[in-house]
Amino acid sequence: MKPLISLKGIKRHYQVGDEKVKALDGVDLIINHNEYISIMGPSGSGKSTLMNMIGCLDTPTEGVYEFEGELVHEMDDNQLASIRNRKIGFVFQTFNLLPKATALRNVEVPLIYANISRSERLEKAEKALNAVGLNDRMHHKPNELSGGQRQRVAIARALVNDPSILLADEPTGNLDSKSGVEIMKILDNLHNEGNTIILVTHEEYIADHADRTINLFDGKIKDDLKTTSSKVRISEESIKTALRTLTGKPTNDSQSGKKVVFETSVEVKDQKIAPGPVEPSKEIREWSKLKKTFYDINKRSIRESWIEYDPKLSGKELEKQVQTELKANTSIVSMLENNPVQYLQDEVKRYEDWIRTATKDDIENGMVKDWTGYLKDVNDLLNTLKSVKASL
Repeated sequence: MKPLISLKGIKRHYQVGDEKVKALDGVDLIINHNEYISIMGPSGSGKSTLMNMIGCLDTPTEGVYEFEGELVHEMDDNQLASIRNRKIGFVFQTFNLLPKATALRNVEVPLIYANISRSERLEKAEKALNAVGLNDRMHHKPNELSGGQRQRVAIARALVNDPSILLADEPTGNLDSKSGVEIMKILDNLHNEGNTIILVTHEEYIADHADRTINLFDGKIKDDLKTTSSKVRISEESIKTALRTLTGKPTNDSQSGKKVVFETSVEVKDQKIAPGPVEPSKEIREWSKLKKTFYDINKRSIRESWIEYDPKLSGKELEKQVQTELKANTSIVSMLENNPVQYLQDEVKRYEDWIRTATKDDIENGMVKDWTGYLKDVNDLLNTLKSVKASL
């Protein structure tokens, strides 16, 4: 069988002043049907450029790109738009939903561009939302949905045209850990159903869901690794139970005399499993402080986003929109009881990335100062939790 995608000698160079930036510098890549691939690499390695190239959002400076027999590198803008709409589904970190349209309407959008009839659009959109478990949220607008639910809408929109490939750019980047787990479970299921999935991530535990990991460095493929051992998805609760048994802590199963078996054949790649509930009150106090800081940062960011989207919005109506979105983020608080170390480690990476890529506006409006203060609080709490005896 011919490969789904073939990239040969792909280069993408940009001229910035007198300097030539080599975003991609000779990439050779074969992607087959029903593969599950993660793309990783440090900032500036070419991850986003490669994703844009595969997604027909950009064209190569040099090289050959073939997608299901079509020569993409020779296409004009209209042809690229056509192949994107027919064959590629996109899932973005920031969801990219129409804020004043319902979930159903958002999912319909690609079908409108495909000139599908109204009745068929509704049928397909409803089917896609059912597939991601949102049959009871079809008529809700984005600000009435949680972050995880918004990402489900985005996945349904990506699937509605039955694309050949699903591209997910940091699909859990804006989600709390619980919602992130749910989204990855959906992507895993979609792959098991025969879909080809490519995701860009900087998180190893997200990349571990894929069967093949491509590491980029300076615009070149550094590693192209396939998983040699079969992966087993273990629930967080199962791992906690096994770990508590191994460390001598009683669990319901061990108290009842049942033997808890932990399969040592499962390969867990440098992954630290967080402990169960943390008892000391000091951690609770630290978490309350962190929660307030997180709340303040989110409130400010949401308000600025709404002002930018609708400058006429003000007063009570603006505050109503802000409060509605804030409520969608409250599930993050439960991470203290569930998986605090992993969540805080994710937060450190996320905010370090934001600070590193901050714009001039971010600095001038005080966001970087807020992020830096929050990052210090996160690191302080993380160090406190790691010092607790129950931590691994």
